[in-house]
Amino acid sequence: MKSRQSRITQVPLARWLAIEFSWLSLFSVLWLLHSPLAAYSAFVGGLIFLVPNTWFAYRVYRYQGARNAHLMVGNFFRAETTKIALTAIFFAAVFTLMEPVYVPALLFTFAVMVMAGGALRWLVRPTTRR
Repeated sequence: MKSRQSRITQVPLARWLAIEFSWLSLFSVLWLLHSPLAAYSAFVGGLIFLVPNTWFAYRVYRYQGARNAHLMVGNFFRAETTKIALTAIFFAAVFTLMEPVYVPALLFTFAVMVMAGGALRWLVRPTTRR
């Protein structure tokens, strides 16, 4: 009888974040057709999503394997709380510190990035390694 080798699935985070950043760049270029302020606001709105999401991915996927499952679960809750807090802080900072802001571009790009991040789960599959 053949023994089953354990396989560890690894999430391709670099590819995932590169795709999200390219979508952000594309949305910013599309908003540039409206105005430079809209493109800048769209870029900032996408960064409000992308920076906390990157922090979350870094903190959660830092540990891998069954022996580190308790560390992953603990990091998951801390990282999710930090992600939500960073998003709120970034929105507050943009609306208080950024003088000219085109709010529809900022909020629309943020919302599209959230939905695109959810759709990306079905496009980018984890790879297995031995």
